[in-house]
Order: sequence, then C-alpha cells, then structure tokens
Amino acid sequence: MADKIFRDPLYNYISIDRNEDEWLLRLLDTPEVQRLRRVHQLGVSHFTFPGAEHSRLCHSLGVLHLMQQALYRLKKIGEDEHIRQARAALLSAALIHDVGHGPFSHVFEPCLGTNHEEWSCKIIECKDLKINGAIFRKTSLI
Repeated sequence: MADKIFRDPLYNYISIDRNEDEWLLRLLDTPEVQRLRRVHQLGVSHFTFPGAEHSRLCHSLGVLHLMQQALYRLKKIGEDEHIRQARAALLSAALIHDVGHGPFSHVFEPCLGTNHEEWSCKIIECKDLKINGAIFRKTSLI
C-alpha cells in the first residue's frame, strides 16, 4: 500500500507509511485532531495579512514530519531499543501536541483563564473521546 502524502507549504511533502503507521492515520482522522484545521496557527494575523494562513493541523503535521526525520537520523546512527519502543509515543506526541488550542490560537487563552497545554491534557485523557483510544491502543501507555 502506498504512503499517505500531504503537501505542506513549509516542508513540501510529508508522508505517512500506511504499512508501518496506519494507526497514525487513524489518529489524524479523529475529530479532536481534525478540528485543528479550523484553528489559526497565527492567531488573528490573517485579518491584517490575508495571506497569513496556516492552521494548527498544518503545524502539527510539520512537527510530525520533524519527529519522523529525527527518528530516521537516530535509526541511521544505530537503532536503540529505547528509541524503538518510544517511537509510537513520540510520533503521537508530535501530532497531537496542540489539540487543546482554541480559536485564534494563544490570543483566546486569557479569555478562558487557561492554557492550551491544560486543555490538550484534558482532551487526551478523556476516555469518551476517540483520540484517547487511538493513541493509547498503539502506544500501550495504559
């Protein structure tokens, strides 16, 4: 089966191996991650600069790509068992690190009296959400 390819404005092409990381595509398809398509990475900048369009999902895919690159480099140096065991958790963390962001990115946090890190933890730990099952079944953290 072919890789899933995403066209990214910063990194050009980002791919996810369907054979090795099909679970990562299921995680990407959860509503909790997909809502990041509607959250602006650059806050309210797009109101002044209409070309300043970058979503939290694009950002998260970029972070995933960088983690893939780091793991690839570590594997070339010499795969360590600890790194191999942590691979799924590292890739998951890269993809979902911003799931708690609200509208307009950091601009909205003072209105809520919280921060996106707290919300991210609540979303990830919530047993009723699809993201929880998609992450923890693969990474064996529970």
